[in-house]
Amino acid sequence: MPPRVTGPARAENSNMGSRLDCWKDIAAYLGRGERTVKRWETERGLPIHRVPGEGRATVYAYTAQLDEWLKSGKAQSPEISPEETGTDEAEAASNIAGAAPDGPVLRTLPDLGTSAARPSPKWRWLLPVCGFLLAGITVYSGAVRNAGLRFSHALPSLFSKSKVKLDGSSSSRVSDSDKSVARDFCLKGRYEWSERTPDSLHRALDDFTQAVVHDPGDAKAYVGLADTYNLLREYSTMPQTDAYLRAIAAAKRAVDLDDSLPEAHRALAFAEFYGNWDFVDGEREFHRAIELDPMDATAHRWYGNAIAVQGRFDEGLRELDKARELDPSSHSNLADKGFTLFESGKRQEGIELLKDVERSAPELRSPHAYLMRISLQQRDFPTFLAEGQKAAESSNDPVLKDRMESAKAGYARDGERGLLNDLHSKEQEYYVAGKMSGVFLAQTCVAMGHRQEALQLLEQAYNRHDLEFIGITFQQDLRSLKNDPGYQTLLKKINFPPASQKASPSAPPAPAAEQLRAASDPR
Repeated sequence: MPPRVTGPARAENSNMGSRLDCWKDIAAYLGRGERTVKRWETERGLPIHRVPGEGRATVYAYTAQLDEWLKSGKAQSPEISPEETGTDEAEAASNIAGAAPDGPVLRTLPDLGTSAARPSPKWRWLLPVCGFLLAGITVYSGAVRNAGLRFSHALPSLFSKSKVKLDGSSSSRVSDSDKSVARDFCLKGRYEWSERTPDSLHRALDDFTQAVVHDPGDAKAYVGLADTYNLLREYSTMPQTDAYLRAIAAAKRAVDLDDSLPEAHRALAFAEFYGNWDFVDGEREFHRAIELDPMDATAHRWYGNAIAVQGRFDEGLRELDKARELDPSSHSNLADKGFTLFESGKRQEGIELLKDVERSAPELRSPHAYLMRISLQQRDFPTFLAEGQKAAESSNDPVLKDRMESAKAGYARDGERGLLNDLHSKEQEYYVAGKMSGVFLAQTCVAMGHRQEALQLLEQAYNRHDLEFIGITFQQDLRSLKNDPGYQTLLKKINFPPASQKASPSAPPAPAAEQLRAASDPR
């Protein structure tokens, strides 16, 4: 979706960025606690504005001004003050977990009366330090967007600034007890991560963060953070820019700690491919992950989706089938396969598979979201409304819920025309506010026959590094624009690499005669 900040910010002119309307949102944007940012206003000149006539409590700030203030270095100090390492400690810890302003803080931290929940004293420095370091992610997010740079080029190795050495050791030896607690948190985090709901993913974030607190040299804890960020932008309202920045930082830290860990390469591959649009490096990392662990169902699934989205349907389906062999119980994998079957032209087979998954896992978001998009393409509007409502409820997405309510009201009033007109109007409102992808609005435009508006939105989606733009060669409704010169220009801009000469990890070997012929080919 278009770049936006966490919290209810309003769109302003491009020179000022977005507007943040309370201390809570300003603190979340800066990655610090409210008490800290209030002190920064009085002591360090933080650019805060007040509404005339409403007293000092009503404040607002512009993200562009905050970015400039941060770049000036005024947020830095020779050492973290006692106040920041004291009352703001829990808030700093929640910032490393990337919790939304109203989301959960690390749930074991408030209960400091239990020794099992409280980090051991020698690692208490890590909470404020991690919060201090990762507060810079939002700043780099804004800098990357403004400068048009690739994420990986602008993002520093944030995790390498901790007291953890690259060999996994630290300046203070981690006790066996701390390592055991960290492993336990990792196992809890993996369980929560596998549930794939907004609440479970935030709980997973808490667990993996606690694992890092207890054992900063545990590469699997960083992999858990990266994997969770990779999914939060899909299953919650976390902005994709923030999610991928954090995922890349965590995954690179995991690779630094243990280059032989397949899950680390898998997480990095996902974030590089979708976050950086680095399709070559992303595919290379997927190959590396599968080479290290050919039995990793998640790696095969993610790789299958990554190559299918480029229009390489046969290769993608082959990887998804391999993932199914390795993990027959994965509803998410079956849902992805159903959507890929539909978009590859096997429409009825894909729809039937998605409905099977929906019956087996009614709480899972992806089959509802896929069937919602399919039914819009097929102009099956009752199904579109029903599946859209289920997708909104399963992901607790207020924007999607409002879009569906508008569409439902339009349909009741004026049938198909009313649904599309009201849906378009509501989606345009959210798009202008930076709260939804322009690609979804473009799909509504295609359904209405507004081809030129759809192409303009896709051009803007490319310029904004909109994740959904990658799917323009995957989704049939957008491929309907293929004869338009503007669409062809966009395809050249995205610059998918040609199908790799190296077979995908699950590709069957070429017949012997074909191998012999290839070997004797003078080219």
